[in-house]
Amino acid sequence: MSGGLISEVAAGLVVPRPEGWEQLDAPADSVVLAHPPVPEGHFRPNLVLRRSESDSVSLPRLSTAALGGTLVLPGTHIISNELWHQQLDPQGALVEGRRQRFVRVAEGQVVCVDRWLFSDCGGSLEATASYALEQHTGMRPLFEDMVFQMRRAAPVAAGAPASPAGAQPRLDPAASRLLQTAAEDLAPLRAEQRHRVRGQIIGPESLSLLLSMANRDALGRFDAAGAGESAAQLQALGLLDGRRLTPSGRAFVQPLRGLQAQFTVSVVGPDGSTGMDAWLGAGSALVAAGPSASEIRSTVMPLGSCELLCIDAAALPVFLAKWLPLVPAWTAGQYPLRLSGDLFEHRLNTGSDVEAPEGLGEAEARMWAQPWVGWNVEHVHSGRKLGWVTAGDAGPFLATADPRNGGVALEPEPASAVWDTLVDFILAAAQGAFDPR
Repeated sequence: MSGGLISEVAAGLVVPRPEGWEQLDAPADSVVLAHPPVPEGHFRPNLVLRRSESDSVSLPRLSTAALGGTLVLPGTHIISNELWHQQLDPQGALVEGRRQRFVRVAEGQVVCVDRWLFSDCGGSLEATASYALEQHTGMRPLFEDMVFQMRRAAPVAAGAPASPAGAQPRLDPAASRLLQTAAEDLAPLRAEQRHRVRGQIIGPESLSLLLSMANRDALGRFDAAGAGESAAQLQALGLLDGRRLTPSGRAFVQPLRGLQAQFTVSVVGPDGSTGMDAWLGAGSALVAAGPSASEIRSTVMPLGSCELLCIDAAALPVFLAKWLPLVPAWTAGQYPLRLSGDLFEHRLNTGSDVEAPEGLGEAEARMWAQPWVGWNVEHVHSGRKLGWVTAGDAGPFLATADPRNGGVALEPEPASAVWDTLVDFILAAAQGAFDPR
């Protein structure tokens, strides 16, 4: 037992189980561990382990197949696919694996899923942890610890691994070289996960009119007379009936009336700038989003208009991840790229034609050559702000002020870490952690 985890043997695995958790019925090659029963309507966190001793399958193929199967699930967004190393045999060496993270919106629940994949001469192993977004802060590190302590009950017989069976997926040559392993190509996955507008398109004046109704159910006579086209658009969208808010309109302003936190997201790149605003309260979120970073030059929305949605509060981080988008990429490099403020702004606003600084390593040169999009998320009430640069195939980089030269430091950060930070930031703000004491 370690850190409150009890080691048990099941399905040929030494499985760490938290005290109070239950082992549920499962096939002989699987283990299912579930959190103690939760109240009706709440998600019960669980960990599912599956073993296979079939023909050897390469890790890139196993990973690519898992990602492809996940991509077609309704309401699902894949956030990350990253290297993961841990010991699997009781006295064996570290084994390379993958950790994949995705989120699903289904049946009124936002469920986060972390999936670990391993494939070696001992067969393949999959560990899938599921938990509600509201449980993220406590469940995510617990599941990581449980998986990291998982072992095979008996060592695998020594010997050369079999040649991987089946056709192999396309690899990312640059990432494979930098990471010194066979890294599957993630570009098609990113292309498939571009943001798609599903809300209502609303003009800026109509949005202002809707926001002005945070504390009233109807427009005054003179307000209605002066609103003109703005009121007509709200009526066409089913938010106003005459001068009064419809039930749908009242649902849209409910977050404003029970406001817990307000966020603004700013995005800038060579194609221009865009942004979104979100109001969180009363169990829901009102979102007004301009074109996503990949759509800045598109004609999906008239100039100045935005996509308007009212979604469940827990779905706000998911919408943000889709809109940015936050998607899998191979992040390489260990040290920050330090730039003067002027060079950073010039590179961000102009593009990769800007001459790179001298002395860049291969990872930094790869990042420099990619398309950059800078973005930040700000908690409006406190002014707290987080910022990143997303650099295409090179993934996200945390952007912070560099005390050495007064410029900017760009530090490689996996998409899963960005997701963790965003979720914790939004949850903390909603719980009043940033309010003045």
